[in-house]
Amino acid sequence: MNEILKDSLILKIFENVSDGVYCIDRERRILYWNKKSEDITGYEAKEILGKRCEDNILKHVDDKGTQLCLEKCPLVKAMEEATVQTAEVFLHHREGYRVPVIVVGIPVVKESGDVVGAIELFREKVEKSFLENEIKQLRKLAFVDELTQVLNRRGLEYYLKMKLSEVERFERIIGVLFVDADDFKSINDRFGHHVGDKVLRFIAGTLKKNLRISDLVARYGGDEFVAVVELKEQKEIEEIAERLRNLIAASYIVENDQIVRVTVSIGAVVVKERRDVDEILKRSDELQYESKKKGGNSCSVSF
Repeated sequence: MNEILKDSLILKIFENVSDGVYCIDRERRILYWNKKSEDITGYEAKEILGKRCEDNILKHVDDKGTQLCLEKCPLVKAMEEATVQTAEVFLHHREGYRVPVIVVGIPVVKESGDVVGAIELFREKVEKSFLENEIKQLRKLAFVDELTQVLNRRGLEYYLKMKLSEVERFERIIGVLFVDADDFKSINDRFGHHVGDKVLRFIAGTLKKNLRISDLVARYGGDEFVAVVELKEQKEIEEIAERLRNLIAASYIVENDQIVRVTVSIGAVVVKERRDVDEILKRSDELQYESKKKGGNSCSVSF
């Protein structure tokens, strides 16, 4: 493994690829961390090098929130089976939110056949579309919340009306999810509003990063968010709501060596015909309140 990391040509390649790259030895100690890894995760090499995967810095999870780094992650499987492994996981960004990534685990095998480590390549799972221009236009119209950089309430109303006209004209199905942080006041009271702001940013970041580019997220007010998603079929709304709930519950920030987490209650409505914006938001908010009454960290859906 060290021979590879001493090869200047290989290191030059690692530093110039568009993927994040890191290398581990048999003890899962991180020996190399390229610049793109820093860009994707927010963690600098000096914070990572020498740490072990079981230190669980990136805290890879699946869409159910299962901690993969503490079990058999793709790199472990790559070393054990001496084969290339691929997976789609969600890593923990330094600022707290979850980033969907595609990872490739490559075993490093000596001529003797001994596996001496592994290399992981990873990149963000991002979709591009014409709506990127739409988002830029919305920014110009002051439709973006300054704190979280998602749509504000005005932007939500504009976008939702546009989507409702598409539902009517093209017989599309959309889902509207009302997302409210559980017991958010206690975070502000205990840690201060500056930490509360960071928590709001990681909720917004997790929602935004884990929906399609054609879906949009808005801060409705305070600790309330609304997501508008396109659906292929009605039942998809349950999967989306649960995935977002799990990912937010698995996210966190570190403040003065203390881990700060939050859960959310979600109310979701499926819309198959033209309806009033206020009516839809009111119904999804009511369902969110039903989730709160269950004890929080849950979802309630209406078809």
